[in-house]
Amino acid sequence: MGRHVLAALIGVALFTACSEEDRRAWVSILPLPGDEADTTATRRLAGEIAITPDSAAVLIGSDTLFTRSRVSGTGPGGEPLSESPIVAILPSPDSTAIAFVIGTDRSGVGVWSRRRQLAAVAEVYPGGGADGLRWSAEGRYLAHHGTGAEGVRRAGVFDVAEFRPKSHPLLAWLAREGRAVWPQDWIDAGRLRLLVAPGREMEGGLAYSWEIAGGALMLESHLEPLAQRAPPGTRLEPGGVFSLDLIGDGAPETVALFRAQGGVPGALVMESRGSDFRVTPSVPLVSADALGLEDWESAGRGAALFQVATLGGAACLLLDLPTNSELRAIGLFRAGPDGGLEPLVISGDGEVRPAIFYDGIFGDVTSQLGLVDLDADGSLEVVSAVGRVAAALEPGIEWTVAPYRARADGRLVPAPELREAALETVRRATGSS
Repeated sequence: MGRHVLAALIGVALFTACSEEDRRAWVSILPLPGDEADTTATRRLAGEIAITPDSAAVLIGSDTLFTRSRVSGTGPGGEPLSESPIVAILPSPDSTAIAFVIGTDRSGVGVWSRRRQLAAVAEVYPGGGADGLRWSAEGRYLAHHGTGAEGVRRAGVFDVAEFRPKSHPLLAWLAREGRAVWPQDWIDAGRLRLLVAPGREMEGGLAYSWEIAGGALMLESHLEPLAQRAPPGTRLEPGGVFSLDLIGDGAPETVALFRAQGGVPGALVMESRGSDFRVTPSVPLVSADALGLEDWESAGRGAALFQVATLGGAACLLLDLPTNSELRAIGLFRAGPDGGLEPLVISGDGEVRPAIFYDGIFGDVTSQLGLVDLDADGSLEVVSAVGRVAAALEPGIEWTVAPYRARADGRLVPAPELREAALETVRRATGSS
């Protein structure tokens, strides 16, 4: 076990086991390089990092590094984090940054950078609390995990170099599905091993590898087979490799988004059954004319994962597709009967077309795609909303909406009976009601 892993475990044990009075008196035993650790915590060495007795600041020796007043954001009840006590700290291995937990309920995780002289919030766990911190060996990434109000354990990473949190659409979907996710260890610089459980409990987890910079988040057992079976001449899309249960049998498949020769966007879906693997290509994902393109060479890029959702009782991929429009084209895809990816289709009024929706602002028109449970039946509906600047004297936006129900056969059908509920939802979301 590496020294930084042991330090993380010590830090977590201290702030979870001690009383609030003990936390306020706790002095870090993790010194800067060149110092000797005072494991008895009975004296302060020059350069030692510690929390002040009132939990309002972090010190190095007797000098203030940062105070909680510099932490922006709000906690679970809307109270400013700047007024919450600092209850635990964990310096990075190179001592250029400090991870800290803030709030008596451990609801906030933050990072302070010595180089930038800034503090930033990495994650807030409302109604639950942070459970662990783990620095990568070189000190660039902080992995953290905790439990939110829904009782599901989730994980994230903070990138000190870019000074912002890192997440992944797959992690958000796993949280919504009630799947526990927690970091096991750093595999190497920039690659984190995550364990993903079949349910809320931290047991029986499958090992995933998350490449932070590249964005790939996939089963470790699929890394080598996927590399061996990739078609020649293909280029993987950044962040385009991820594993999830598309078919609904409990066993995750791996999706690899790529561009084939000529710039054609495609996908591979890998299924594993014991030691056997099946790889099914889908090329192209949709036709070029469905996106208003004359050819794929003019696209300039391939597809990217935008979001994962559950529609019609099955996992659905929302892919950001290439287009020559200033609007983002979001296509909805799921696993087909042959094991590959196929688009959901919009079926109604005698026409069938791929389910592609546009999102963004163009001139005085804004187009929005929403997934929302309009009728409170536990299933999400798809809403396409278009807003235009009102021609009236009073400024505002006039919205038109088109709601669709998702069926188990991969079709979206118009749901005009939900139009008023969709319109009200859009108005509330945009503050135009």
